[in-house]
Amino acid sequence: MQEANSNQELLIAWRQGDEHAAELLVRRYMVRLTALARSRLSRKLARRLDAEDAVLSAWRSFFVAAGDGRVSVPEDDNLWPLLVTLTLRKLARQAARHTAQRRGVQAEQNVDREDSWQTVLSREPSPDEAALVADELESLMASLERTDREILSRRLQGQSVAAIAAAMDVTERTIRRNLRRICELFRSLHGETDEPSLSFPKDGAARDPRAPLQGRAAPAVVTSRTALTPTIQYHDLRLQKLIGQGGFGKVYRALRISDGTMVAAKFLKKRFWRDLRCVQCLLDETTRVSALSHRNIIRHFGWGISPAGVPFIVMEWVDGTDAERWRRTCHPSLRDVIECCIAVADALTAAHAVGIIHGDVTPANVLRRTDGRSLLSDFGFAQSLQDPQRAHFGGTLGFLSPEQISDAFGSIGQWTDVYGLGGLIYALMTESPPFTGRDLPEVLASIVSGRPPVPPDRLASEIPEDLNRLVLACLGKEPAERPASTADVRASLQLIENRIPR
Repeated sequence: MQEANSNQELLIAWRQGDEHAAELLVRRYMVRLTALARSRLSRKLARRLDAEDAVLSAWRSFFVAAGDGRVSVPEDDNLWPLLVTLTLRKLARQAARHTAQRRGVQAEQNVDREDSWQTVLSREPSPDEAALVADELESLMASLERTDREILSRRLQGQSVAAIAAAMDVTERTIRRNLRRICELFRSLHGETDEPSLSFPKDGAARDPRAPLQGRAAPAVVTSRTALTPTIQYHDLRLQKLIGQGGFGKVYRALRISDGTMVAAKFLKKRFWRDLRCVQCLLDETTRVSALSHRNIIRHFGWGISPAGVPFIVMEWVDGTDAERWRRTCHPSLRDVIECCIAVADALTAAHAVGIIHGDVTPANVLRRTDGRSLLSDFGFAQSLQDPQRAHFGGTLGFLSPEQISDAFGSIGQWTDVYGLGGLIYALMTESPPFTGRDLPEVLASIVSGRPPVPPDRLASEIPEDLNRLVLACLGKEPAERPASTADVRASLQLIENRIPR
């Protein structure tokens, strides 16, 4: 039976003219590749692109290259990494074609128009307006080449096109063309195609360099199900300092004026304001965590909307650091690491008891108070098993479980957090996530491949064999291979801790 043949044998048979061998190869990987492709498409692109078409295109490229002798089956007989790379490249190219804007008469318009520039005010910006400036420019500057960064910087300082051209020794036409390209890039970063939301003031227009950039007002927070009433008023907060940020939001230390307590305020980044899924994620985070009462889960106090339309949630202020920095700077003992992970296991077990799956257990999402208590935070990607229709998937690259990448491994459940807990232990012991790679496709391919992670005892000394086995069991590719629950992992950790000499 050819079904039992290796990939290498099937590819050889195909090269000899056996088309059925090619069908068997495709069948082995098609479901997982299609699931992976669908998981990488945004809802907007999913309406235009067919994930299966991208996968089939990747297969065509593979067979063309295999027929020419440019690719072959690796020694371990695993084609998955190569196929993932081909599929994601096909997706990226198709997405680029669909989002590319054609050049037209409108593209030749004067980029110095004042009426399309975000209104520049002369007053001191408020904290949330300052955050908007940071969001706008951080995203844009990071995407620009050095020359374009200089042009944008000079333009925002009020220099005229002629002055910039003279200073950089290029033509004014070149400067205008580059500014137009920057505008288009800004719109693509923010998903806007209706009208320009980034332009530049007229030459000679006065500008206070401290003034905020004002965008169009965000819509009221109305989810797909209902309109919600904020539970915290923005004017009751005084933002003091940016303390952290991720791809989804930014967290500030803030003073709650009504009672004088210190809190943490998490604001949704501007580019997600109009994405109802992201707004709903933020609201779900505080709604679900507010229902939990556990000493190892960060407390949430409610949510609100700033005058600029930015949704935010308010949490307890934790005087301490996250477990990632704690591991790097404090060099905790093995016993300390195990105690931290036991606390996180307790928190996950409490969340599972009310049907909540965290889905993003990483060192950065575990906070360490100065008194040594560990708190599980950031339920932004949490999923309620009681509401499967409103599932949102996400997580941190390197810590994602296989089922979070492809539903070919099954659904998300308590076993997903068992995997996450194993990844947390692994990272705190080795200072590395379970899976790494040179780029996104390589990491994803490693996670869903048949290869286990490098055993932690090869990367760090003094790891007991029973702890090594427990971590590798938690990181099993198939959910059925893992311990049954986070409570079981906690019990195993307790036994291991009891055997560590004091």
